[in-house]
Formats: sequence, structure tokens, C-alpha cells
Amino acid sequence: MEEDVNAPGTQDDASLRTHGKLRETDPSSGKPIRIMLLAVLLHLSWPHYLTKQEIIRLIPLYGENPDKAFYRDLTTLTDCNVKDLPAPDAEDLATWCEQQQRLRRLAIVHDSQKGAFKLIQSMFSLDITEDEARAFVALQESFVPGTPYASAVQMLLQRWEWLLSEQGKQLITSKRKRKGRPVVLPLSPVSDYSQHVQVILQLDAALENGAYVSFAYTPLSHSWDDPPEQHMHVEPYELEYREGHWYFTAYVQSMNRFLDYRVDRIHPASLDSSSEHDRYYPGRRTRQGVKFRYWVAPEMARHGTLSVRLWEQKVTLPEGGQGAYVEGYTRSIWWATKLLLGYGDQVKALEPAELVERMREKTQAAARLYEMEE
Repeated sequence: MEEDVNAPGTQDDASLRTHGKLRETDPSSGKPIRIMLLAVLLHLSWPHYLTKQEIIRLIPLYGENPDKAFYRDLTTLTDCNVKDLPAPDAEDLATWCEQQQRLRRLAIVHDSQKGAFKLIQSMFSLDITEDEARAFVALQESFVPGTPYASAVQMLLQRWEWLLSEQGKQLITSKRKRKGRPVVLPLSPVSDYSQHVQVILQLDAALENGAYVSFAYTPLSHSWDDPPEQHMHVEPYELEYREGHWYFTAYVQSMNRFLDYRVDRIHPASLDSSSEHDRYYPGRRTRQGVKFRYWVAPEMARHGTLSVRLWEQKVTLPEGGQGAYVEGYTRSIWWATKLLLGYGDQVKALEPAELVERMREKTQAAARLYEMEE
């Protein structure tokens, strides 16, 4: 049966293979290097299991009769015969691991049903500070399902925690139990993006590979049950997580303009980026953005609480403490409106006319909601 080159652990194939001279080394004379590479390979592969065949293929120093040499190497690393290695679910596994640590031997388990091996206790122990423990817990608690690459971040944190000393792990546990939450990263999604994880990954891959995409889209102003709009062969430009939502920006050739889409309004089953030959060059386009200008109330200008989320931002402070004038570029009128509405009655749009009219409509609509009933 053909070997699966994408099996766990094979991503380190290139880094663990050696130059021609090492491949030609006699198996017996290359034993120290071979044992070292075996220990490193098992360490780098955690938390995945590796079969004997995968290990022998990744370490090209076992000669024509590799099985006996491989089992001898395992005995050297663990001080145990292969048949005596514990199973992953052995009852006394924790005690055995402590014993291996005292003896300065590796804790390797053997899944006899799969014929696979895994190092379950790191060869090294890292100590961390209290601030690093707080940061670790903040990351764990912030990257919940729906946030950017939550599963990948959690796996990275899990691999990091595996390297920590017992003191470091206890420190993290104590910080996780604390009553106060002084550090909160505002990454929690506003909407449920659990059904859109694959959409996010597909869009990210399309951006990286320069693939055009097509999809069905329901604007925020429409009901999800309404017939969706069809957006065909658009050129991905940007994928951004902002204020609890994923936004996808694309250049639409038929309109000669950039459009912003809410990812949770893309119908997951409709997304198509399967074209293998029709590609574009990522990064060739530049979004010029929209220049706008607004006035900021004296209360905000006095404390310097002005937005820095604009390109080429310029702030003018007139004499007499009459507030401030801010100008700069943002992605679109829609983004400018969203920014200014967040300041409530502390700002006034000045330019362009389209933004002024949009803000007037929004504020009047809000005022009508609060009008007293007769």
C-alpha cells in the first residue's frame, strides 16, 4: 500500500533528512546520531503517534534490517524492552512517567493495536513567569470557537503547555482559578461563526493562492430567507476580523470597485474556489479608500481620544478649544459611517457629501426611535 505523505509527523521529513554522507553512514557507526534523531523526531511529532515504518522512513540510518536496530534504540531511550512499554491508557502511567523522569529516560508509550509510538512527557521543562502565565490563560480564554483560528491557536497553546515544568503548569492553573479578570481580549464573536469556519479557511486559502471565488450572499438589509445575490468570479483582497465579525473584501471586476462582505452572510455551501488554472496575482491591487473629514467635540479633543484607525490621519486643533478637525482615509463610506456612529453625539461628519447624508439618515432614524408617543 502506498504511504501517506501527509501522515502526522511527515511535515518534518525535509528537516530531519540529512546530506548524502550521513545516508551512507554504516548503521552501527551511526547509532548515536540515529538515537538522537529518534528522540528529536518523537518530540517534534507530539501529540501525534508515529508507526515503526514512518520512523524508519524519516530516519534513513537503519540499514537493510531496520527492525532490530529500531527496537534497540527504543530500549536505549527508555531502558525498557518494546514489549514492556506501557499502553496509552495504562493505569499506572503517571507513576511510570515520574520514574522515567528520575532515571533520565524517555517516557514513550506503545499503542500495540496501531503499531505506533508516542512520547508523552517532554524531554525538556520550561519555566514561565507570572506575567507569562497570565498571558497564557488570557489567550486560552479568548480564542473560543468562532474567533480567528481558534482551533489552531488552542493546539499551539497545548503544545506549549506540554513543554512546561510542573511548576509552570501549576502557575497556569492558579491563574485560571483567579476570581478577578484584569486582562480580557475582546475577541469573542458577535455572531455564531461555528458554521462558517470552513468558509473562513477557504477564503484564506483563496487569498494565499490567488484563486477567484464565487458565492451566494445575503446582505444585512435582507432576510436570510430571501433569495441571495450571486457574486461570481470575484477577486479576493482581504480577510479581516474586526469588532466581533469577519469581513471579506473583494474586487469586483464588473463594477470596477471593492466590496465588503460579512462572512456570516455568505451561504457556506455556495462558496466555490475550485478553478485550478484561472488565477490572479495576490497583492497587485491597492485599495485607494475614501477620504473623509469630521469634527470632534472639545471634550474628546481635549483628552486626545481620537481614532488612529485612518490612513494618513491628520488632526487640526483650532484656537479657542473649539474641538478638533480630523481627516484621513478609510475603506469605504460604510466603514466611515460605522466609525463615526461609535462616537455618538461627539462628532459631526463634514466631508464628503455622501457621508454627511448617510450620517444624517442614520441619526434621524435613531431619533425617531426615541420620539415620545402622542
